[in-house]
Amino acid sequence: MRRFWYLVCLVILIVAPVSLIGGETKVSMVLWNRYTADLTDGKINESVFSLERGYFRIEPTFTDKIKGRFNIDLFSDEDGLDGAGLKLKYAYLDFAEVLPIPESQISIGLIKHYFGTVYDWEYLSIEKALEDKEGVAASTDYGLALFGYLPGGYGEYAVSLLNGEGYKKTGGDLDKEPEIAANLRVIPIPGVTVGGSVLYENDESERLAYAGVAHFAKGPFDLWGEYLVSDMNDVTANGFMVMPMFKLKGLTGIDVDLLGRFDMWDGNTDVDDDGRMTITAGINWNLVRDEKGAPMVFFQFQGERTMYQDDVLVDIDKLMAQIQWKFSNVF
Repeated sequence: MRRFWYLVCLVILIVAPVSLIGGETKVSMVLWNRYTADLTDGKINESVFSLERGYFRIEPTFTDKIKGRFNIDLFSDEDGLDGAGLKLKYAYLDFAEVLPIPESQISIGLIKHYFGTVYDWEYLSIEKALEDKEGVAASTDYGLALFGYLPGGYGEYAVSLLNGEGYKKTGGDLDKEPEIAANLRVIPIPGVTVGGSVLYENDESERLAYAGVAHFAKGPFDLWGEYLVSDMNDVTANGFMVMPMFKLKGLTGIDVDLLGRFDMWDGNTDVDDDGRMTITAGINWNLVRDEKGAPMVFFQFQGERTMYQDDVLVDIDKLMAQIQWKFSNVF
């Protein structure tokens, strides 16, 4: 209850000053209510209902060139002591066209991690983006970034200077040297996007990671692909993800999407039989969309099977049902 009142006071402190100077403030929430069942050989190991996460967002607009975002991540507390967990997810200001570069902005604070697919992952698959899932790159980090769009709408770019440890670590948990990251996506023809990212950090241990990304969207068909490599302490890991989706609304009149996903990951390329692959299949049922066509309320039903190269390890199945719901208001 105490955390609730802290949250109420925080909203008032942020919204009121912006409203007084005439700016707009958007307040929104995104929630993931989930059921998960883990199975081995058809036997249930774990059966859990949870609020997997809930984003509470405040996005003030100070001027046409200065905007902010503050985002906390609420989730079911795993240790059962407090009932709920709390993390900072975003806390940054965007300054548009500070430099003489058209359609550019500088983000400062706890910002998006412009790497691979993690910075614009929309959770069409319940599972995280590949680099987030495998611990290669967190979705946000502390630092600053120059982000912008290529002329003519032919893509986007970003150059970042970050702590390199993600949004969960601060202070004494950080290395001395920052992470440098660069991202580029190009749209050579409508419906086709290709690009790549690289990050580098050299402190007590040298870390290099890079990703290649491709996206194809045509009519009811949508396909994402990513290839990922991580090299740290002379240990190289690599893998890829392929995620096709087919929209059935045009054929059936029901706003349902069929989804598949295939992940392959090798945690150490110098070690035999330590890889694994995960196959996912499911449907997304969109109940409500906003005026721009983005889903506001939708159900997700997905099944996963993770198979290991090591014959000693047993395949693991996972069944998941989730409802994502979003709402917002502008003050």
